[in-house]
Amino acid sequence: MVTSAQVHWPTQARGVELSGQRKKTVAFYEVVRAKDAGNLRFGHIDWSFVLDNLSALSVHDRHMNHEDDVYVGEPIDSSHGRHLVLARLRDGDLQQIDYEAQKIDALRLDGNRSVVDTTIICFLPYGNVIGVIQGSASAPRPTALQRWLNAMRSGIEEDLAIIPLIGKNAWDKLKAAESVNLFEMRLRPASTSMFPTAVEGLGDFARHAHKQNPDALITMTIKIPKGRGLSRSGARARGERRLHSSVQEFLSDFGSLVGPHGLIDRAIADVMLSASDGSIVEDKINFVNDHITASKQVTLPHGGGAGPWFEAAVQAVMQAAAEHDHDLRAAVSAMP
Repeated sequence: MVTSAQVHWPTQARGVELSGQRKKTVAFYEVVRAKDAGNLRFGHIDWSFVLDNLSALSVHDRHMNHEDDVYVGEPIDSSHGRHLVLARLRDGDLQQIDYEAQKIDALRLDGNRSVVDTTIICFLPYGNVIGVIQGSASAPRPTALQRWLNAMRSGIEEDLAIIPLIGKNAWDKLKAAESVNLFEMRLRPASTSMFPTAVEGLGDFARHAHKQNPDALITMTIKIPKGRGLSRSGARARGERRLHSSVQEFLSDFGSLVGPHGLIDRAIADVMLSASDGSIVEDKINFVNDHITASKQVTLPHGGGAGPWFEAAVQAVMQAAAEHDHDLRAAVSAMP
């Protein structure tokens, strides 16, 4: 059966800008040493110095190619100071809606221009904490920011990693744990380019499984089985200690992918803790639930250029940072 329907196009007066509010997620991360799970943190980076160095570079020098994607960063000035926008170039046959002509047609840009998806990164004045807000689902993620910063250098001598800022409660448990006897993660379908390439152990296992099945929802569980007898108990204890170390290494390599809306939307660990009476009790850490995020309404002005969107996004991040100031500072101080 063939049916027909009418499409009612919105009426718009000439010269009137479209604007609206969208709910965006502000997520907080910390910039740490890459691949050094035992000594992640270093002193506060002078981000003003880094951004000044980046500003001195041409747009071409702020480009980074990763597989089929092209990224470019640009320091931006706002009423809350200087921060960063990271853009990913969009390719393919781009379309637009022409409300006056009442049709969808190809997007044509004048001059040497490209369409991009943007992510705003704000640098807080303590603990190398950053607040991140994506302009769209396809905008750069923290893994792209990590690669871009390492490619740019701009006064930073060490390789950097970006990991989610986990609440103090989760870090306290992980730090105090005698061992870990179970770790479970769930990987959502997505591009394999989101994964770090040079990883070992648990991270390499996850990357390989996702590479072979990029369109699958993959759940992986690693559990140390209970054994019988002293010899089996010794083997179990060694396995739990190794898994404890693997979980910390995993967060170092893949931490920026963990979160309610991240590639890894489930990450839990069963840990063994010492009770006040000297006994050993089991507890659970949920890294996704303890990732510090905030939902903010952001006004997205259309037709006014990028400046108003950047200012609105920075304001949303800084408001969220102020509202969660105690939790953010506590999370930084609690991190192993």
